[in-house]
Amino acid sequence: MTNRLLCSRAALFTAASTLALCVASGAFAAAAPAAPPAEATTADEIVVTGYSASLQSALNAKRLSNLPIESIAPEDIGKMPDQNVAESLQRLPGVQINRSGGQGTAVLIDGLRQNLTTLNGDIFLTGKEFYVSGEAAGGGNGGNSQYNSLEGVPSEEIAGIDVYKNPNAAITEGGLGGTINLKTRDPLAQPMGFSLGGNFRMSNGQRDGGWTPNGTLVGSYKFGDRFAITGSVSYDSENTHTEEFQNQNRNQWLITDSATGPYVGPLSPAGLTHLGKNYIEPQLDYFTDRFDKRRTLGASLGLAFKVTDSITSTFNWFHSHERETTIDYTNKVWFNGQGTSPGVLLPGIDPTRPFAIDSNGVVQSATFNANGAETATLWQGVTTNANNYQFVTKFDNDGPFKASLDGAYAKANSTLQAAQADVEHGLYNNSFGNPTSPAAPGCNNGASTCATGNHGYEFTYANGGTSGLPSVSYLAPYTDILNNPAYTTFKSNWAWSNISAQKQWSIKGDLSYEPDYLKDVGAKLSGGFRIATRDVDQTFGRYLINGLTAGGLPISNCCNDPNGGTYLYYQDPGYAAIPYSTALTNPSLTHTTTNFATGTIVVKDPVVGGMTNPATYLNQVWNSGSNPTIANNSEKLFKDNLSSFRISEKTYSGYIMADLGAPSDRYHANFGLRLVNTQLTIDNGQTAAVPTYYGTASWNGVDSNVVPVRTTRNYIDILPSFNFVLELSDTQKFRFGAARVVAPQDLYSLGLGNSYNFTRQTNSRVNVHTGLKDGFAFAGGGSGNANLDPYRATQFNTSYENYFAPGGLLSVAGFYKQVDNFVETQNIATLVQDDFGGTTADVTKPVNAGKGKIYGIELGVQYSLANAASWLRGFGFAANYTRSESTSDQVTAFSNHSSIPGVAKNALNLTGYYERNGFAIRASYSWRDKSVNDSLVGSTFAFPDQNGVSKIYQVYQAPYGQLDGQISYDITRRIGVVASVQNLTDEVQHTYLQYTDLPFTYDRSGRRYWLGVKFKL
Repeated sequence: MTNRLLCSRAALFTAASTLALCVASGAFAAAAPAAPPAEATTADEIVVTGYSASLQSALNAKRLSNLPIESIAPEDIGKMPDQNVAESLQRLPGVQINRSGGQGTAVLIDGLRQNLTTLNGDIFLTGKEFYVSGEAAGGGNGGNSQYNSLEGVPSEEIAGIDVYKNPNAAITEGGLGGTINLKTRDPLAQPMGFSLGGNFRMSNGQRDGGWTPNGTLVGSYKFGDRFAITGSVSYDSENTHTEEFQNQNRNQWLITDSATGPYVGPLSPAGLTHLGKNYIEPQLDYFTDRFDKRRTLGASLGLAFKVTDSITSTFNWFHSHERETTIDYTNKVWFNGQGTSPGVLLPGIDPTRPFAIDSNGVVQSATFNANGAETATLWQGVTTNANNYQFVTKFDNDGPFKASLDGAYAKANSTLQAAQADVEHGLYNNSFGNPTSPAAPGCNNGASTCATGNHGYEFTYANGGTSGLPSVSYLAPYTDILNNPAYTTFKSNWAWSNISAQKQWSIKGDLSYEPDYLKDVGAKLSGGFRIATRDVDQTFGRYLINGLTAGGLPISNCCNDPNGGTYLYYQDPGYAAIPYSTALTNPSLTHTTTNFATGTIVVKDPVVGGMTNPATYLNQVWNSGSNPTIANNSEKLFKDNLSSFRISEKTYSGYIMADLGAPSDRYHANFGLRLVNTQLTIDNGQTAAVPTYYGTASWNGVDSNVVPVRTTRNYIDILPSFNFVLELSDTQKFRFGAARVVAPQDLYSLGLGNSYNFTRQTNSRVNVHTGLKDGFAFAGGGSGNANLDPYRATQFNTSYENYFAPGGLLSVAGFYKQVDNFVETQNIATLVQDDFGGTTADVTKPVNAGKGKIYGIELGVQYSLANAASWLRGFGFAANYTRSESTSDQVTAFSNHSSIPGVAKNALNLTGYYERNGFAIRASYSWRDKSVNDSLVGSTFAFPDQNGVSKIYQVYQAPYGQLDGQISYDITRRIGVVASVQNLTDEVQHTYLQYTDLPFTYDRSGRRYWLGVKFKL
């Protein structure tokens, strides 16, 4: 990371903005289209190349570039503490990254994540262009969605990265913020004969308790000037323990004034009291210890063959494979959503104990009464594979014509398997109406009566202020409520699977014409075409059991659907001869762990309980015991046709472009026009007029009679571009650029049908089919929008660069981007038919909602004291600062023009280093201001106010700064040692809901350390 930090700083210095970005990038490096030599990474460069030399190379390449570009030179990639490509980019000016589990994931350019990632200018797939994970994954509310995640791409496999902030007409369309071009090694640029280099290191997360290996080998063999081959292989193994808080997973929040004292015996509604002051109450707070194991394998192969003096062909293969296993142990703290039936205790603040509520309705501290207490185990296994192939033939005989033909194919797939088990620690009745753990406190999570003399429990709550982490503690006599076996019921179980398959291919041709009679004025004409397809098949599925008796009939006590569906609530009955399972009857299922926020808790053991194989998990739950009532149960994966989708996209594009300015001229101008025709076919589903369901509860079921829907789209984009560079002097440059850009719609937003949640209700409304007070009710959900238009924007950038000394750069840049059809999510009240004749609830839906704009300035400075007095020689520094303003038509309850998600007003990067006599030390610090959230959680969150009217709140990412460091020593020219640390000060990422003291999410993954050696042969 440090290396890249430095790089980024270099780039940062170049800074400023779109063009400045270019500057910086040039500073970084290898990247200007006119200066590719720095890309040729060799084993030598991986091992011992000095950082200041790398920055100097980057500055030279930046200076020669005709486009505004940020770059990372080969020396800056694949060195600790960089973990992946995303983190290799975070130090560049105007570039920030999202993080998950301490690792960099999606890249934001000028605050926008709608960017195009290419490999040598071609299509590129990682397998994580889109994925969903977490509880309730598979659509609707809950679960975590993520776009364009790059953590699975090993930085060691890449020879350089260019970030284009303003394109020319020849660059493939698709980047709203910019284009990230990953570059592989050029075999013919390697040294003659055989060369090999690499590194080996061990890494350790602050709280994961063990060291894991990481290693890279990079080799090449150059047979002669006509043929060469390169290859690389890398392996990265990391364990991470993340302390996580979140309460956005359930949207059934309340604004209420309810209050109640400790409950004893039956209680009528008249027993409820009121505070006389409204406050905001979440439904659930999740305090989670997440244990993540990630194993990443990367490989690459490059072949280059100079067929003739004028024809060269190259072949590249890039492979990445990631296997990630995650286990979450969670304390689910109930605030509301339980005990809401008539005559039952309504959870709320205990007015007999101290409480504090501020003027915004945010609870600062209070004691809450509740009926149910839960813990949970979530096991997830994700496997991602991606293969990218590229074949390019170029013609150049030093004549007026130059040409290239480029074919590319990419295929990626991702499979997620997950299983979840909830454990109830309050009073809970089984399917026959009997309490499973009679000693447990509470009122059976909404039952209409309570056991005489039994009462609920209480917990004290403090919201943590601006730290982002609330605290909860349980009061006597139930301080042991989460770990007492007498209170513990293994309540419910479910499993699901998400499968993504993507294919892309493209063919493009480019031709340039530079006749002799125009060389004096530096005129060149270019043109080309590109034909490409993208196919995406996203499947969301639930593992369900068709519960039958020995006679083949549906089990009578498990909510049978009169329209043909069968339901079975996965209350653990299969582990004993009784229809439920507890910590007393099945102690082997218990796993005792320490929750980072609430102490000792009991959860279900994922290994003993069979959760590590979701495809057979429910069978094990139901069939491992001796219950004679249940037989012939078979687990099956049911496809959720409301959430699943297929997208087929075809694009036909062509461009014309002209360049003016000979190498001897002080200016260069590039202008062109790109024309893109896009054809879309979207296959998904919509809910039937009278839906039927297969499933159990709100988080575990699918609609069984989805109506298939096909949507076809066709649209044309005309994309002009202009780039101008003027040499003001031998050391000063002025740049200006303008372009029309477009980025495709988010896959999930485009493909998702009406993904609705249905929850079982008892003892409330009458089922219109059965006449019983039992059935499934619509409980909100999410909807995609097949008619979304792509993101489109018009942008301008300008910069001034002063290369005042070798290794020195001062830059200032300004940028402006007008987004014409920004996408926002709206909450739409929707009536959906269900077992009770119809229920109205909010459905979230993405829409094209007006305009947005981003503008700002970037300042950068970089200097190496290579020629300073002897005691200063070896020192250097790099810094950049970005100020951004943004506004959009996103409407919330607090603003009609909120900021664009991801755009921070202030961002700062600083790097200092010293290198001399083989010794090197670096420290890099990056900081970004608060911003409207643009990561897994989303940018808005809605729930009804005290009058039942939906109110939209903004989600903000709190300011975040991170310090990284590295020390290395080259023992000889061929071997060196390195020690690195990431997040030295153990910073925490958190979000808040509208108010800085209303916590929403909190993630603490801690420091990560590396120790390693690097070598060359």
